[in-house]
Amino acid sequence: MTRRIFLDTEWTRPPWSKQSELMWVGLADEEGRYWYGISSEANIDPSTNDFIPGVFRLITPDEPRLTHQELAAAIIDFCGAVDEFWAWIPTQERFSEWFGMGEEAAELYAKYWDVDLQMVRSLVQPWPDGWPDRLHNLNAAAVEAGVEIPPRAINHLHPRVHAEWNRELFKLISASRKR
Repeated sequence: MTRRIFLDTEWTRPPWSKQSELMWVGLADEEGRYWYGISSEANIDPSTNDFIPGVFRLITPDEPRLTHQELAAAIIDFCGAVDEFWAWIPTQERFSEWFGMGEEAAELYAKYWDVDLQMVRSLVQPWPDGWPDRLHNLNAAAVEAGVEIPPRAINHLHPRVHAEWNRELFKLISASRKR
C-alpha cells in the first residue's frame, strides 16, 4: 500500500526572503494519525507580519516548541517509509494575490510552488533513501477530479488542522475517482 503524507508548513516571511524562517510543520497520514511541530528557533515577531497574530491566537505559548534537530527527528519518525508527499498548493494567480506581486510572480512561483517540501527537505538532512523528491498538488488534483474544495475550519491556520484538511481533501479526490 502506498504511504502518503499530507503536509503543511508556515514561515515567518515569504520563503524567498532572507529573513524567512520555518515556524511549523504539520503532517497527517491516511491512517488518521497526525503530528505537528512548532519551531523554537524561529524569530516570530507579530509586528512584521499581519498573518502571524492570527496564527498565534490558535497556537498558544503552552504548546511545545522543538529545535530544528528535534523537528527533523520527529518528521523522520512520523513519515517512516513514505511513498508520496501531498500539499494544497495555490494557483499562480492566487499566489500572486497573497503576496501582492506583479510580473515577478511567475518566476517566484516556479521556484517556490513546492515550498512545503522544500522546507521539510531543509530540516531533514540527509534526506532518507527512498523518500520522494516530488510534492503532489492537492489543488490541481481536486480541479482535475472535479472535486469542490471544501471550506476551511475557523482554526485552519493551526498546523494540525491544516494537515488534516489536506488529508480530507485527498479522500474526496480518491472517492470521486472510484465513481
